[in-house]
Amino acid sequence: MSEKITPEAEEKEIFSSEEAAPQAEEEKKKKPARKRKVKKDESEMTEEEKKAAEKKKRNKPKDAKSSAKRLIGYITKQKVWLIIVAVLVVLSTVVTVASSLIMQPVYSAIEDVIVRGGNADQAFAKIVKSLVIMSVAYLLAATTTFAYTKIMLRVSVKVLTNMRRELFNHMQHLPLSFFDKRKTGEIMSHFTSDIGRVSDLVQSTFTGLISSVIQAVMTITIMIIYSWQITLTITVAIALMMFTVFFITAKCKPLFKKQQETVAASNGYIEEYIRGIKVVKIFCHEEKAKKEFSEINEEYRKTGVKANIISGTMSPIMSMITRINYAAAVAIGATQVISGRMTVPRLVTYLQYVGNYGAPIASIAGSYSTLISALAGAERVFEVLDIDHETDEGKITIARKVSEIMGYDELSWEIPQENGEVKHIPVKCDVEVKDVTFSYVEGTPVIKNVSAHANTGKKLAFVGSTGAGKTTITNLINRFYEIDEGDITIDGISIKDIKKSDLRSVMAFVLQDSKLFVGTIKDNIKYGKLDATDEEVIAAAKIANAHSFIEKLPDGYETEIRSDGNNISAGQAQLINIARAAISGRPLLVLDEATSSVDTRTERLIEIGMDKLMENKTVLVIAHRLSTVRNSEQIVVLEGGEIIEQGNHSELIALGGKYYQLYTGIYEMT
Repeated sequence: MSEKITPEAEEKEIFSSEEAAPQAEEEKKKKPARKRKVKKDESEMTEEEKKAAEKKKRNKPKDAKSSAKRLIGYITKQKVWLIIVAVLVVLSTVVTVASSLIMQPVYSAIEDVIVRGGNADQAFAKIVKSLVIMSVAYLLAATTTFAYTKIMLRVSVKVLTNMRRELFNHMQHLPLSFFDKRKTGEIMSHFTSDIGRVSDLVQSTFTGLISSVIQAVMTITIMIIYSWQITLTITVAIALMMFTVFFITAKCKPLFKKQQETVAASNGYIEEYIRGIKVVKIFCHEEKAKKEFSEINEEYRKTGVKANIISGTMSPIMSMITRINYAAAVAIGATQVISGRMTVPRLVTYLQYVGNYGAPIASIAGSYSTLISALAGAERVFEVLDIDHETDEGKITIARKVSEIMGYDELSWEIPQENGEVKHIPVKCDVEVKDVTFSYVEGTPVIKNVSAHANTGKKLAFVGSTGAGKTTITNLINRFYEIDEGDITIDGISIKDIKKSDLRSVMAFVLQDSKLFVGTIKDNIKYGKLDATDEEVIAAAKIANAHSFIEKLPDGYETEIRSDGNNISAGQAQLINIARAAISGRPLLVLDEATSSVDTRTERLIEIGMDKLMENKTVLVIAHRLSTVRNSEQIVVLEGGEIIEQGNHSELIALGGKYYQLYTGIYEMT
């Protein structure tokens, strides 16, 4: 704010400027020049500054108008309920504000008896009548408040449910790169924190804002009607009160946001600690963990104390302004009563509104902070919803026909022809990789000009050190990522021309990380075929050599799996994964380090089961442990994303190259 300059001060400044100029120049020379705060370009920022800038951006919406418009679209889906709520809120607020007017006849009746010696019985009757009306008014206000609060709870839950459902469904169609580039906690925050803020806005702020605005307008209007002179006099205090509210709110907002960040950091640390509790104990890092958590917790305490101290000043400041204002209103009102321009009952009623007008103003200011926070959360949700679905231009699909002779599905590729007819090719899963080059980051190829061929019903293995590009090939085959150069074909058909869901429906995967879901062992096996019978589940478990250990469990196939399979061993979890692949009956099997988490004996059991599982199937194997790829018809040795050797086990051993060195243990595969 600029200071006001009086004419005298301005004249003095003009005449003294000439004298002051040389002195000011000397002062400038003596004092070091103040450094101007220049906004850094992103390229000049450190990692910490980039993170801080990103957090600051996330704390407020970039386009509040657009976010508000989209959010209103979700809320107005409950249009009928919102109209009912608005009517109830208006009714409740009007009755609550007007209830003070009902007391004026009571004050008048008392004044009439005491001052003028009026009839006490008549005065008592007026008082009883007013109290009955007031009781009815308060009962009506309470009923309507209860009704609209209950309705808004339902509306907020409905909005929350719809947004979560839409966000979850949308994520099912996002490319894998979306999940690779984001932390799990960040994705989860969209479902919890961000949508939770929106729910808070709908549940309480929406009704509170309507009520506060109506209450503020009605209160000030009644005050003006009762005495515009007093109201005009205390307008300065009203303006000061509003300025105080908005000023303190602006100061508190970043502090409360920082407090939320420290809460998130604290929760994240606790989650990470609990998940890694075994590692913490094995390496005796309990004291280190306590120290780190204390530091995070202390940061939360400091931020919380600072935020609450500043926000806590609002109440006493508002109270002080209200009391000073009230005292001024009493003084001015008293002079009007003495001069006969106002009656005592009218003044008492007026003073009730003077004492209450600060509450709706503070409520409106508080709603602003909640609104900004909710819009920021909604915007982050909308950013995810605006991400394009996984591109899929494939038109070739899978046709299934139940074979009466064989008893299982016969699969064929349905290839649309230009003349409108459909050509059928049997699914044999003859896989060919043709000069494929791919980069996760542009300009940094992970695999370069890789070619390999897996004949129908044969086994193709990729081996090599960590980072050689083995798993990347499997990510390309199922089109989690699109190929930069070259092509991959199945049965002579480019995978780019096959619809993704149909392409993936012919593949079964057994990955290094055995992912089990909360539920029974039977449910986890049936994940490969949801309509499988119990007999099929048991048959699949026997193929994977999992049946024997499952039978020994207290509840057998009905044994509940905890989060990530924590109540069974890693080897047992992998056997269940393999049973899941077996029950799917898919003709293309991809094993990505499938035996890396099991012991030698379990590995041998898996290999025996694999031989049954791989019958009449094309198999792609990614392996560190070369013992699992010896019987592959074709072994591809990768190094730095390029093929350095290719052949079967005997040929590569005879070659005496890298594979021979790795197999005989001359070089470690790291």
